[in-house]
Amino acid sequence: MDEQRLCNTVFTPGCERMLQGPGWYHPDEWIEDYGRRTGPHLREDLPEALLRTLADSPASDVRVAVLGHPDVPSDLVDRMVGDPHWDVRRSAVARTGDEAALRAAARDEWTVRVAVASNPRTPADLLEGLARDRDQQVRVSVVCNPSAPPELVTAAARRGFDHVVRRWALWATTGQRLMRAAATSADAENRRWLAGNRNLPADVLALLAEDPSRDVRYAVATNPACPPDLRQRLEATLGTWAGGH
Repeated sequence: MDEQRLCNTVFTPGCERMLQGPGWYHPDEWIEDYGRRTGPHLREDLPEALLRTLADSPASDVRVAVLGHPDVPSDLVDRMVGDPHWDVRRSAVARTGDEAALRAAARDEWTVRVAVASNPRTPADLLEGLARDRDQQVRVSVVCNPSAPPELVTAAARRGFDHVVRRWALWATTGQRLMRAAATSADAENRRWLAGNRNLPADVLALLAEDPSRDVRYAVATNPACPPDLRQRLEATLGTWAGGH
């Protein structure tokens, strides 16, 4: 790789200043997250050789940017799961398909465990263990994982003491029996979270569209699965959204 490159040939939008290795960033712009032109996004047309060079930057933000690139090589991702910086490990763990690496990362700090719980390639037995994690955000990430076993999500939705996780489980579940039971729950917050579930069948959406809670009806109207005619009817009755019931 060249020893120097224009910033806007590496990052988007970038700038007209030069970047130089081994860091490949402008230190004066990376002090804070706002207003910087160096990142955090890399150009999508970068060659693999450049991605590999950037992955060796001493700046953790540059390494994280590499892991966010759509064409980052899988072997590079697997190599970076052992990075000394937690944010790099988290980003790598979110993309890796290496089962051994995922199992090791499930014992890491909570931010990395969230990445394991969110990764669609995490094995089911590992998700079952993380569903009992001491950190709530890890448990939430499990029920929102599209690969989570349906019975695991259903169990979380029925766990009375874990209110936040239960509501996310209602938002994510594909279990129609659970959906129909939750649609008639006495708890309006449960019904509101359920109403945002993109997997809801038309009859449950129609039932929730008649809910006495304005919040629930609004959640139905903004659900991408809501049929156009039902959405139009709800919008006509809801008017300008101002919160409340």
